[in-house]
Amino acid sequence: MIRIALVEDDPAYAEQLLSYLKEYEKESKERISVQTFSDGEDIVTEYRADYDIILMDVEMKFMDGMSAAEEIRKMDTEVVIIFITNMPQYAIQGYRVDALDYVLKPVSYFAFTQRIDRALTRLKKREKKYLTIAVKGGMMKLDLSEICYVEV
Repeated sequence: MIRIALVEDDPAYAEQLLSYLKEYEKESKERISVQTFSDGEDIVTEYRADYDIILMDVEMKFMDGMSAAEEIRKMDTEVVIIFITNMPQYAIQGYRVDALDYVLKPVSYFAFTQRIDRALTRLKKREKKYLTIAVKGGMMKLDLSEICYVEV
């Protein structure tokens, strides 16, 4: 399951992005869970590092998306952040928080799905690969990235 946080203060635009995600879920056969937030302050206050992707507006009433992303990065260096906003002047600042992309509103469904596909590609690269071996008393799962050498 892909866990997505949608941070958008405009209810109409949040609904549009939610409909894009529902359509994407049908087309891709991916299972998607979405939690919505209406302000950067809301997600920072309630943040637990259990999201895979954050879709974040920049311009919001109490805490802007850039400040929220900076706070989130202090707690979670792995989550994929995609800014979706009408504020092109902040695009360069997205690099400071290691954002995957910075998309200008209005975003088409096609452009949206390209960004989600790219985010999923990044997530899949991070997935750990394991080797399962038989040991005395059962089986053991080893993280391949932690194996330095094998003695036969």
